[in-house]
Amino acid sequence: MLLLVSSVQAQNKSKTSNQSDFDPYNIKLEPKLKLVSNSDTSSYRGLSVVNDRIAWVSGTHGKVGITYDGGETWKFNTVKNHEKFDFRDIEAFDSLNAVIMGAGSPAHFLKTTDGGKTWKVTYTNERSEIFFDGMDFWDQNHGIAFSDPVDSKIFIIETNNGGQTWIPLPNYILPTVLDSEAGFAASGSSIQCLPKGYVVIGTGGKKAHLYIGSNYGKNWTRKSTPISQGKPSAGIFSLYFSNNESGIIVGGDYLEDKNSTDNCFITTNSGTFWKKTNANPYGYKSSIEQLDVKTYIATGTKGTDISIDKGLTWKVFSNEGFNVVSKAKFGDKIILVGSKGKIGILVLE
Repeated sequence: MLLLVSSVQAQNKSKTSNQSDFDPYNIKLEPKLKLVSNSDTSSYRGLSVVNDRIAWVSGTHGKVGITYDGGETWKFNTVKNHEKFDFRDIEAFDSLNAVIMGAGSPAHFLKTTDGGKTWKVTYTNERSEIFFDGMDFWDQNHGIAFSDPVDSKIFIIETNNGGQTWIPLPNYILPTVLDSEAGFAASGSSIQCLPKGYVVIGTGGKKAHLYIGSNYGKNWTRKSTPISQGKPSAGIFSLYFSNNESGIIVGGDYLEDKNSTDNCFITTNSGTFWKKTNANPYGYKSSIEQLDVKTYIATGTKGTDISIDKGLTWKVFSNEGFNVVSKAKFGDKIILVGSKGKIGILVLE
């Protein structure tokens, strides 16, 4: 079971904001993983932890769940007329407002303003090539989402009103990909919005690149990565950048999920150079999260690993595997979700 709650002061945190000064080397308590009892058996890949009390999840069978007590209990609803949809990502702003992303064609984005009681379709794309991999927001209004390539370019949409409407970016500014290159919708965390209008996207397949967008996705640069690649099932599945230059990528091959070869790399110069870790996390990893300036947690189908030296060395923390892990935007709560309704909370005991 996994539940880790640090003793740090709560801070304003999105995927892009600074983490607390929590120092794991001074921890006197042992981190544990607490599995939460849950009657819903959907597979969850969307997770948004708002604060220490409120978090949202989304997944298969059109299911969306919300907790008001830090993950101990959950309320689930099926989105009307979307019972067969797989909502691979979710962005929540509070207990009432959230946006969900349906991955495959027809791809639907929906928004709720009443805590998930009702949902409004705000974007639809029925092109056969469409498969959305993730979304993120710079703030409560301005967000971005990306799909697998359409006509050899990453298809990208943006919103300037909190997901009430979405607009495709012009084709001429979209980044061009190589043949057999695409994204992964394993956890919604292969895209991250960064300060000053920057955004990063990780891909995989025949080649795995880091795409860096500036001016809110209007200009793009492509950087090669050494992560496992060359097959449709391999590449970057998740990333975390602590600022516009320093970041870490994880992934591997989900069809060889016990293979730890080339599944984690670190950069301090926006992907120009990559440093290989001294000890890799075990197996394929679909999601990574920074807990503080030194501590990372990464999870995948074969278990959950932790690093306390900025990602340089990793050790298995739990044999429980999940699809995604996320820390609260405003607080310290860490929640993990996965297949067959699995939900975990990371805590100190």
